[in-house]
Amino acid sequence: MSSPFASLRRQIIKAHRKSLAREVFRRFGGVIQRGPFEGVRFDGHANISQAAHGLKIFGLYEEPVAKRLLGFSGVDTFIDVGAGDGYYPVSLLAKGFFKRALAFEATEAGRAAIGRNARLNSVEDRLRVFGRAGADFVEIVGSESIDWTKTAILFDIEGGEFSVIDDRLLAATRGARYVVELHDPVLDDPSLRAGLVERFKPNWNVEIVTDGARDWHGIEEVKGWHDLDRAILFSEGRKIIGEWLVATPR
Repeated sequence: MSSPFASLRRQIIKAHRKSLAREVFRRFGGVIQRGPFEGVRFDGHANISQAAHGLKIFGLYEEPVAKRLLGFSGVDTFIDVGAGDGYYPVSLLAKGFFKRALAFEATEAGRAAIGRNARLNSVEDRLRVFGRAGADFVEIVGSESIDWTKTAILFDIEGGEFSVIDDRLLAATRGARYVVELHDPVLDDPSLRAGLVERFKPNWNVEIVTDGARDWHGIEEVKGWHDLDRAILFSEGRKIIGEWLVATPR
């Protein structure tokens, strides 16, 4: 489906999804209405697409990620690498799931958004914001007096996970829980995933989690919508089906 017509159709659908999401975001003033992050507020201006606002407002954004992060027991520190607008660290702190968080975000616009959203939810004193996670990542996190057995780390850096998560990092963070968004199909190199899994295997149990459809039942606000509008709003809008590597210490 690579014809000019198919490309135009996707562009129209993407624009419509963004329009629906903005409408939902405005209606509720950026306040999440349901799910584990209910009541958390975002200002809506960041370096990431606004098309996901609808999913966030209705508590359905990246459900597999939220489920795994909230399912880790005995954790109090959260590290988000590729934090975007701070959705995860701000929400997890605001709802009391973690005591402190470190957010790594490459863009200045993203870092500014994280700061604004942290202040909106009164968690700025428990959240530290850094720039791009690069060669000095191990040194930065190593200076934070972190108990890795009580830490969860989320990676979403558009393919950079295969180079940043190396043997040196894993040795330094042994005992941590990991959730890593996988981008190898986009990079078109199947060996990347196998190599990453092998790096984790000596000290972690590894599971590959695949995304699925969102269940909108119970969300009264969209019951009167056209079926197509609901389907578009509750789509993640990905080029490929989302997948994550979840690693828990052996």
